[in-house]
Amino acid sequence: MTAITKWGIVLVCVLVPAWLMVEHYSLDIAPAQKKLPSSKQVPNNVAEQQLAHGLGLWRDKKYQQAAQEFSLLGAKNLSADLQSLTELYQYHATAFNQNRNSDFIQELSTLPDDCKQKLLFVTPDIGSLVQAEHFRSRFAQDQRLKSLSICIYDVTWFDPVDIACEENWQQSGRLGCQLLSLAEKLKNLPFTHLVMFADKGKANVHNGIMFLDRQDTYDVFIHELAHFSGFIDEYPLSQGLAKRVCTGVDAPNIVFKQAKKLEVDRQYWQSIGLQNSTDIFAARTCDNHPTQAFKTSNQLTFMEYHDTAFIPAHYLTAWQKQLQKKPNQPSAHINFAQLYEQSNNLTESQFWRARYQQYISSSANSLTNL
Repeated sequence: MTAITKWGIVLVCVLVPAWLMVEHYSLDIAPAQKKLPSSKQVPNNVAEQQLAHGLGLWRDKKYQQAAQEFSLLGAKNLSADLQSLTELYQYHATAFNQNRNSDFIQELSTLPDDCKQKLLFVTPDIGSLVQAEHFRSRFAQDQRLKSLSICIYDVTWFDPVDIACEENWQQSGRLGCQLLSLAEKLKNLPFTHLVMFADKGKANVHNGIMFLDRQDTYDVFIHELAHFSGFIDEYPLSQGLAKRVCTGVDAPNIVFKQAKKLEVDRQYWQSIGLQNSTDIFAARTCDNHPTQAFKTSNQLTFMEYHDTAFIPAHYLTAWQKQLQKKPNQPSAHINFAQLYEQSNNLTESQFWRARYQQYISSSANSLTNL
């Protein structure tokens, strides 16, 4: 394969999707080297080739050389889009090479006191950095979610060495990552939930950790984010999952009518202010189970087809109620506790269970002070 052909593959697979996303946000990162006002702008095709070369070096694990390539390019006069993209890679490559993970907490923004879920974005994949920045920016501008006490840290934890992700993690058919080494590094960070960005795999939430791949859109992120607060999918669940979910407790968006019951259980919805007379509609959640699921919307919502992006007002009310009360959905601390238990490291497991208890206690105390 010729060098030109290799460049073409890299440019199409890496730069084009990244460039399309980068137009939607602005970066708050370390300033690039000052350029002379009279310097001539580098043609886009030349800059793209140099950026692709830097990314190629990174994927070949030539981290220092890649960082130098990004730095040299960042000092040139580029178009606004390519400048932003170059500075993103330059910032994270430099931070990684300087081992700034050791003082990463100093890089984090201070989140408001009323944040009930504090999300930390994490990725081992340099190509996912743009996606993470895009989601962070979209979330900050999403008027639908302004009432929710959910916050995202303004820096992505980037570790291409110690985090390994697979699309069929432990034969589950879903995306997952090896996280024990990450747990050790995150011990002093004040997060509650993690969002893992990886190359390829099926999006899912496991306790307090969300897994996304490069193909997942912002709407997928919001759909999965609702799972952190107990929302249930409104499309038909598999038989195995339906057996566990449909015999469980009511959710913010779904209530159940067991096969032998005469009436729908409205207790949860009444607790958030919906009246007995509220219209309810059959949901497809339990189509593979004798239980019938119901929702209070006759429209397709973001929990059935994320592409619709429709979140009913009472879903938002229920969502915020879930965030404000004592957590009944686990944080990422539980994931780490379970991982250490599986490896028979009870000391570390106890540490993370203590962190989880602190998470619960802080939420309970904030309720008392309302």
